[in-house]
Formats: sequence, structure tokens, C-alpha cells
Amino acid sequence: MAKYSLCKAERLSGKLAISNLFDNGQSFFLTPYKVCWTTIPETYHFPIRFAVSVPKRRFKKAVKRNQIKRLTREIFRTNKEILTPTLAQGQTHVMLIYVCDVLLPYAELEKSMRKILQRINLSTNFSHRR
Repeated sequence: MAKYSLCKAERLSGKLAISNLFDNGQSFFLTPYKVCWTTIPETYHFPIRFAVSVPKRRFKKAVKRNQIKRLTREIFRTNKEILTPTLAQGQTHVMLIYVCDVLLPYAELEKSMRKILQRINLSTNFSHRR
């Protein structure tokens, strides 16, 4: 049975970790998210660290930004098992930036999240085979 949690240790935080992600990571765009991710060789208790950002420029009201962040974290929490089993070689840092101007329905966000996690999964498997 999959563990559906997103505890503090699984959240990507800290100025150094996030700047390292943007400096050395890979990125791609999949509507409605811009995805930045990187793998680091160290192994930790949790193989994935995750963060989400919603720009104030697109959503002026904090209530709306927080709603989008909550939805995104919930969708990641329930679908992260797509990514977890294949990440034994290190830790993966993932940051999603919401770039759409409107809040999309839950089903559409979940579909997008599944595609994102599968794409990261394929990329990490490919890079570890080299």
C-alpha cells in the first residue's frame, strides 16, 4: 500500500536547495505548470523533495494562490507513487510553477501531474542508465 503523505521532510525548502535547483536543474513546460527538477547523488530517507509556486503577478489574491498550491500539493501527494519506486540512486528535487491565468479543474490538473511525474521518471531512468 502506498504511503499518501507529504511531510515536512518531503517539502523542498531553503534558499540554497532552490537556487541549486534553478542553476543546475532541467526544466520543461507542461500546461499549466513549468517544471524544474534535478537529481542529487546523496541518498536520504525521502527520495523526492517537492515545492510549488504560484506567481503573484497572475493571481493577485492570496486566497486564490493558496487554493492552487493546496490543490497542487494534494494531487502530488496522491500521485507521487508513480515516481517513488525508481528513485533509489539519489534524491530528486521538483518544483512546479503554475503559469496558467485561470484555475483549471481538478481532473485536468491531475492528468497534467501524472504526465509530469511520468516524464521525470523516464528522464531519471534514462540518465541513470548512461
